[in-house]
Amino acid sequence: MLVLRVVVVVCLCTGFAGFAGSVANAQTPTPTSTSTPSVLPGETAPAPQPAVFGGSVWVNARRVDDRGVTAKIGDVVCATVRAPLVMPPGGGGPTYGLAVPSDEVLPGCGREGATVTFFVGDQQVSQTVVWHAGEDMRVDLIIGPPFALFFGGVGPSRLSSRQVIQPYVGNAVCGYGDANDPGDGYEAVVHSTEQQPGCGVEGSQITFKVLDAQGNVIAVAKEKGTWHAWDGISSPQQINLTFGPAGGITMPGTGTGDGSDGEGSAWARLSMLLGFVGLAGAATGFALRKRALTR
Repeated sequence: MLVLRVVVVVCLCTGFAGFAGSVANAQTPTPTSTSTPSVLPGETAPAPQPAVFGGSVWVNARRVDDRGVTAKIGDVVCATVRAPLVMPPGGGGPTYGLAVPSDEVLPGCGREGATVTFFVGDQQVSQTVVWHAGEDMRVDLIIGPPFALFFGGVGPSRLSSRQVIQPYVGNAVCGYGDANDPGDGYEAVVHSTEQQPGCGVEGSQITFKVLDAQGNVIAVAKEKGTWHAWDGISSPQQINLTFGPAGGITMPGTGTGDGSDGEGSAWARLSMLLGFVGLAGAATGFALRKRALTR
């Protein structure tokens, strides 16, 4: 009797369309894995699927694309990607992607429970993960002083291309912010006191302000953030910001000729924001994809 067996294995290794981000917060999904198919008499069991990792690379609190990334298990190089890192379709910051094969495919590599370490260039980063066959996981790699990362929607109006969001600790400007296109979402990096004296330590209160092209504060968010160092594996902090006028100055997006539709609710367009934030691939708030990379 002729036995025809077809084993279909699908491994979706997404690019990351920050924040990205990176970006919607559906909470951390359960890691995905693929069960090993049964083996007929006389057949050899297929090798376990690789574990797939990817994300953004940060050096001194900024995304970079000019350094390669390597994954090791012990002293064995199991996967590597050269610079420059890829820019995902649809926008977002540069990202890497690595498929770490099993020990059966590359001796010394993937075994259940083995620790995977990452190198950016020749420098080992602090983030490590555990290898599981067939798992997709987002790991954002960080070199340099710690920083906090925030993202979310903005309202009641859009920001124009001439306006920026600036994070403050007390009266000190501590980091930088970006608005997406069409201006209904943002991402903000808040430096630590290690990188910039007087800035974030655990528990510091963050105020978000809108500045015009001349650097004048024109609006202040009603919501405030709390500084926590981002570890690159858990989700960044999501805060949707509602801006009120600073001293009666025009709200962002109004009277600026930026084409704002005045609908007010930026939250309904959060999926567009997620593509901007560049951390897409994680269902925790960085992408609405059919199969998100798990954290």
